[in-house]
Amino acid sequence: MEQEDVGKERLKKLRKRLEEEKVDALLVSGKENIFYLSGFTGDYAFLLITDCRQIILVDSRFTEQAKSEAQDWELKKFNSLYQDLSALFEELRVRFIGFESHRISYADYKELERNSPSKVFIPLPFLVEKIRAVKDGTELEKIRESIKISESALSSVLKQEVEGKTEREIAWELEWKMRTEGADKIAFDLIVASGFRSALPHGVASGKTVSRGESLLFDWGAMKDFYCSDLTRTFFIHDLLPRQREIYFKVKETLEETLLSLGPGRSCREIYNLAFSLIQDSAFRDFVFGHGLGHGVGLEVHELPFLSPRSQEILEPGMVITVEPGIYIPGWGGVRLEDMVLITEKGAEVLTFFPREINVI
Repeated sequence: MEQEDVGKERLKKLRKRLEEEKVDALLVSGKENIFYLSGFTGDYAFLLITDCRQIILVDSRFTEQAKSEAQDWELKKFNSLYQDLSALFEELRVRFIGFESHRISYADYKELERNSPSKVFIPLPFLVEKIRAVKDGTELEKIRESIKISESALSSVLKQEVEGKTEREIAWELEWKMRTEGADKIAFDLIVASGFRSALPHGVASGKTVSRGESLLFDWGAMKDFYCSDLTRTFFIHDLLPRQREIYFKVKETLEETLLSLGPGRSCREIYNLAFSLIQDSAFRDFVFGHGLGHGVGLEVHELPFLSPRSQEILEPGMVITVEPGIYIPGWGGVRLEDMVLITEKGAEVLTFFPREINVI
């Protein structure tokens, strides 16, 4: 499908949602949502969408860029944003206006109200994100490429000796490898955590030196053509203790059983509860992961749907999610494994290929 047709299809889905929400227009402020709908990649813009018009608002810094990247959109250059928006609302004769309440600050919301007192602003959180949760073919190609870059880069890093290096040095090498493999940038601050620090679920790389007998946890991902990857693997430096082996295989078993349970129509909460209970009912019940089991990945590294105990979301074909169970023992260390998965019409396809087998490096 041509990019122009993709954009039209996305707007068609969004307008259907606006009709269901009974609003006259939607003001879009989230950077990723603006790119998803219009193709505009600049830092600062707004979209205003009605049932028949689609307008991109930028200031003088981005006028030419918007002309080039959002050719199917009406371009409005603003000088005073809220006053110009107010005039545009009047021109379009809209009264009920949806806005991204999870993206806009309270101060900006009050400015909208103050400049357009006759309008009714209706919070519509995650409206575009719910459409983004189901990926099209073009998006899946970019996600697959991002994963390929990430996996190839870590394989290269692990061919070298890591004992004696600091976590930060290893993270820098991994970032450099991903960039040389074609990544535009890293998808998030890389987690490289060794020994006792591997018990920190978000233990970003530090100055700690990696030592023999320790675990070494990588949570890494690339961004390629605006799409992210997110993977986790845990390794052991030269030696493997019985306790490390036992914990690793429990996490691996939990991941693999959870992957088998995935498919369209499954509740994200049920999937979380399954994985949590597999560890909760083991000898490691006191050290079961306290974070969510997984999340959607796309233009953002954390997006809908979320596999958590509070989730109300149902898996659908086209969703790309992570599954990342872990066991963390404070002061000692931890193990986490994470794969990316595409939900299909009949089940699920694991998109990541990096081996899950226990690995002593």
